[in-house]
Amino acid sequence: MKKMKNLLLLSVLVIFLHSCSKDSTDPINRGGLYEGGYFITNEGNFGTGNGSITYVSPSGDVQQNVFETNNSFLLGDVVQSMSIINDKLYIVVNNSSKIEVASRDSMKYEYTLSVNSPRIIHQVNENKAYISSWGDNMVHILDLNSGSFSGSINCGNGPESIFSNGEYAYVCNNGGWSFDNTVSVIDITTDNVVSTINVGDKPNSIVEDLNGNVWVLSGGYTQYDPVDWSIISQTQGSLVKIVNNSVESKIDFPLGTNVSNLVINETKDMLYFSSNSSVVAHSVYSDNLSSDVFIDKGFYSLASNDGYIYCSDAKDFVQQGWSYTYDEIGNLLDSVQTGIIPGSYCFN
Repeated sequence: MKKMKNLLLLSVLVIFLHSCSKDSTDPINRGGLYEGGYFITNEGNFGTGNGSITYVSPSGDVQQNVFETNNSFLLGDVVQSMSIINDKLYIVVNNSSKIEVASRDSMKYEYTLSVNSPRIIHQVNENKAYISSWGDNMVHILDLNSGSFSGSINCGNGPESIFSNGEYAYVCNNGGWSFDNTVSVIDITTDNVVSTINVGDKPNSIVEDLNGNVWVLSGGYTQYDPVDWSIISQTQGSLVKIVNNSVESKIDFPLGTNVSNLVINETKDMLYFSSNSSVVAHSVYSDNLSSDVFIDKGFYSLASNDGYIYCSDAKDFVQQGWSYTYDEIGNLLDSVQTGIIPGSYCFN
């Protein structure tokens, strides 16, 4: 009788342990945590190492600090951007000079890449990705199969946003801590710069339209007095259209107009960008400056995905921020709270 009781207790214990190992609420053990939805990278306060990632599920559930939750350590100082490549997440941490690589399904840490002030990682073909680095004024080549660097490409000052079309990669040389007004065109097959295109001062974002034309938005260059931060000199921002690796047209904005965050809609015929305290919509078929205010509010960053426009508000750059979702005619659909200084989006 005692033996039977012991066997019964053992069976109950085995069932209990088995059920614990399969617990779907355990963030450490379960896989496939992040099917669909999107991520928001939060820079955090400069110098404090409190950058984070917010996840929004397809049903609208919001999870904060998802990297820390799954790995029990903080990401670091200024979470700049994030890309999903194959089965991995590449999280760019600018001021910590690293890229944290994690599994796509569970955000479990795998390894760290050391890069001097990285900004963007962008996959250019099946086997490699380019990483822009302010610290080196280079684009570093990452072998996606081995997870190691295979070379570097000299660009202009402060390479940042990268776009590729299968043949070429276009790198906005934003100027970093100095000045630049060029886009480096890289042959993806040879990893050589084949052309340098002069655009506007401090190019910050780049997209391609449905006709294969490349658009570059430049914010203009402002020089400040180092004592009282008054403006010493200023140049105009601009929107440039590049056709066959040459500038076909250029729209200059009025002096003092701050433009950034160029994105394009799902059908690739309408551009959106931040302009002072609003978001402007501009048709790719127009050669004239658009005055069409899409959203009468300023944002820290913009993104476009699956017919929606996403806009982040960093508030006072100290407290948690917010993210807003709009449809393509400017109707507000949703809002979610983020971490501190929401700076970019990554769609799953």
